[in-house]
Amino acid sequence: MRAMPKRRIVALLAGLLLALNVVLAIAQSSTALPLALGTKLLGPNMVRAEILWKSGGVQHDYLLDNGRIRNLGSASLTLVEKDGKVVPVAVAADAEVTFRGSPVPLSALRRGMRATTYRDGNAPAFKVEAFPR
Repeated sequence: MRAMPKRRIVALLAGLLLALNVVLAIAQSSTALPLALGTKLLGPNMVRAEILWKSGGVQHDYLLDNGRIRNLGSASLTLVEKDGKVVPVAVAADAEVTFRGSPVPLSALRRGMRATTYRDGNAPAFKVEAFPR
């Protein structure tokens, strides 16, 4: 059996590396699909969502509500969702409240603004994201 020339070995290795790059690119693009899907499902067209999440043996029941602010209290707000459902949401004292991505107190939000609330089960919301009307 003859020894393979160096040129052929280099070409074979280059071909293998190219094939590996193609496989990795395909694998990377397939893992990007859930992120795009998540962005679409949880974006501005979302009405409400319930996400069951189990981590470290503890199950969480995250409830996300999205709508227009109808009423504001010192520790609560009421949303009217796109399908007309009215949802009162208690807000935790230490909740992360943002308007256009910047931290604000809950009292800075106004009736008519769009908002998304995040809570775990029946607990008060731990996060409120607000956006302009």
